[in-house]
Amino acid sequence: MMVKKEKLFLRNKALECNPTNQKQTSFYQRVKSAIQRENKIINPLICVKEGDRYKVCVGNNRYLAGLELGFTEFPVIVTESEGPKVLKEMIAQYQDVKF
Repeated sequence: MMVKKEKLFLRNKALECNPTNQKQTSFYQRVKSAIQRENKIINPLICVKEGDRYKVCVGNNRYLAGLELGFTEFPVIVTESEGPKVLKEMIAQYQDVKF
């Protein structure tokens, strides 16, 4: 499903407040380039619903790059738990995609 950017927030509050260092990493730059090249986010963000908003548990780089590129909506998969086992299983669904 697609979710408006206003309804999303990062689980990592420090990263959300100051993403400068993250945006300087080579991985972030590869993610951003892939999104630019495809003009879309291929793998959805994995989120947990909290009230009327969605906490991004997996996909920090995609979220930040999408914001930087002007995306107003993001593809999201909602999971019931942010436990490591659940998130790992969700990630396994698209781990073969390389940036």
